[in-house]
Amino acid sequence: MNVETALSPYLKQSKDTVQDSIKTAWEEFITTQKIAPYVPPLISASWRRCWGKVNPFLPVKFTHVGSACLLASQTASFDLMAIARPMLEDIYQCVQGSETALILTNNAGCILDMVSDPSLQEGMKEWGVEPGCLLSEELIGTNSFGLALIERMPVQVAGHEHFVRQFHQLTGAAAPIFDISGHLLGVFGLIMPAEKYHIHSLGLVTAAARSIESQRQSDVLLEEQNSQLAQLNAILSGISDGIMVWKEDGNLVHANHAASQILGIPLQSMLGHSIYNVLTLPEFVHKQIARRKTLTDVEGIINVGKQSVRCVLSLDYVLQTAQKIRWVILTLRAENKVRLLVQKQVGAKAPLTLNDIPGETPAMKRVRSFVKSAAGAQASILIRGEPGTGKNVLASAIHNAGPRRNGPFLVFACASVPNELVIPELLGFEESENKQGSGRPSKFELAQGGTLFFQDVDALPLEAQTVLLNALELNVIQRLHGKRAVEIDVRVIASTSANIEKLIARGAFRSDLYYRLSIFSITLPPLRERQEDFPLVVERILTRFSTQLGYTVELSPDAMETLKKYTWPGNIRELEAVLGRAAMQVASSGGCIEVQHLPPEVRMNHALPPQESIEKINYHSLKEAEYETILRAAQKYRGNLTHMAEALGIGRTTLWRKLKSFDINVHEFRQHIH
Repeated sequence: MNVETALSPYLKQSKDTVQDSIKTAWEEFITTQKIAPYVPPLISASWRRCWGKVNPFLPVKFTHVGSACLLASQTASFDLMAIARPMLEDIYQCVQGSETALILTNNAGCILDMVSDPSLQEGMKEWGVEPGCLLSEELIGTNSFGLALIERMPVQVAGHEHFVRQFHQLTGAAAPIFDISGHLLGVFGLIMPAEKYHIHSLGLVTAAARSIESQRQSDVLLEEQNSQLAQLNAILSGISDGIMVWKEDGNLVHANHAASQILGIPLQSMLGHSIYNVLTLPEFVHKQIARRKTLTDVEGIINVGKQSVRCVLSLDYVLQTAQKIRWVILTLRAENKVRLLVQKQVGAKAPLTLNDIPGETPAMKRVRSFVKSAAGAQASILIRGEPGTGKNVLASAIHNAGPRRNGPFLVFACASVPNELVIPELLGFEESENKQGSGRPSKFELAQGGTLFFQDVDALPLEAQTVLLNALELNVIQRLHGKRAVEIDVRVIASTSANIEKLIARGAFRSDLYYRLSIFSITLPPLRERQEDFPLVVERILTRFSTQLGYTVELSPDAMETLKKYTWPGNIRELEAVLGRAAMQVASSGGCIEVQHLPPEVRMNHALPPQESIEKINYHSLKEAEYETILRAAQKYRGNLTHMAEALGIGRTTLWRKLKSFDINVHEFRQHIH
């Protein structure tokens, strides 16, 4: 509220005439409680509130909050006082000598700070107006500070507009101060003799209050910004990925501790310098920046002085305009950390140990002795044996018994990878500049620090055999399309069910690779040669099924004798499949496997012959022939329905119907022995 608005009913009158009119109106109100129409609305409303609460004729006894309460109030408003104090002093320099008092109160009307001319200060001190004094309307009647608190707007109270006659010789102007959320913080104002009051005094205190608000809001915003920046720096420092941010001109504005550690450069040597003077980025990164194109998890080499650091890079931007970059953001991941992460995903830990290989026969004791002697060595191991004898389990046990047990155990199934993909899968390939994310690490890199198990190594093409031989001899590989040699630290274990010697004689397997792989060699005996271990193996399998199915699975004595008479050409894997199907059948009959729950070939001791002589089999019935043919197809094609249907010359739907009628679960043929 400016002075013109306050005095609009009598703006054309002189100052003395106005005061005479207000004096007359005040006297009339005190006598009759009637308000003259020319009294400003804010003043008339205040007079009505004061009537009956404040005696207009008696000198005011100012209320003080006490030194302890004043100190608490000043402490609570410390930031407000710190900003307002320079404003008090600056304005006082302009009005010095005009008997003016400049006052700052809190939102309760308590004086926090004041500056005044000595002549006015003495009179006010006699009244008790000093820091700690309350200027609220309900205590001292109508006044500019009290009205500013109530109306929450700039006001002035001149001369006889004060409700208490003691203040009729004074004029005050005051303006409220708000925080950024609109909450009232206090009031800034002035008091001076009525005859010296200047018409622009209200504008002066209003401008001062707005200036205090602006300064305080700036301080609050700056403090919040600094707090957020500190939080952001703390977050970035806790991130394991390296983060570097620079302007379009290359000036580095931020780098976290992870970036410093990955690159081996102290932070103080990077910040404020040009990124291009600190390190050398790959050429494809420069091209992407020029094109304003992002990158996501691309391998690259960063040169720091004479050192080369291989990282996985990501690139992003904060743009000011479509063409102008504000910031370039580069994220770095150390190659070894990425490798460890990938190893957790694809280089699964070996779950099985020597305890998972049951048996007390001399042959199995030799196997245990072999594991203990070979596990701690670095040389390669070749595991031989018929299909299903437990070669995978033995490889896992060797890994877990050796010093690499905490490293990855990666299985490369040679027979399941098409020939044309074996070398790309084995060696990996470098990132293509035209195809982001096209790079892939080699199996040797994924198994770094652990074991790489070549399952059915005899299925490797000759070209891949050469790759494996070179890796074993040199401990170095080179990715396809790559230009650098990658050192590897991997132990190789291989398994085979084939007659390697015959393959060597036919030229299908390299003899030098065989000699390199078989520095340690062990042959697992077939199940038919371990009759003494048979009950122990069966017990171990049934215990596992009981845990998985949630009910106890047992084997009747007759069923045990029947199983012992069977020759088990599929060894432990075939035994697991037979017991697994039988265990599912006895879920509702007490969990005891009887002879009738066993498949026909086991009950009749008609083991399936090798697949190359399948046409020579003599079947007992057409149904049994169909059952055994489908079973052999499932074994040969490892449960692949498409391949089975093609080999049998029937459709997939027909095959599904027959599998269901014979109670054959193809998933059992897709699993390796555990």
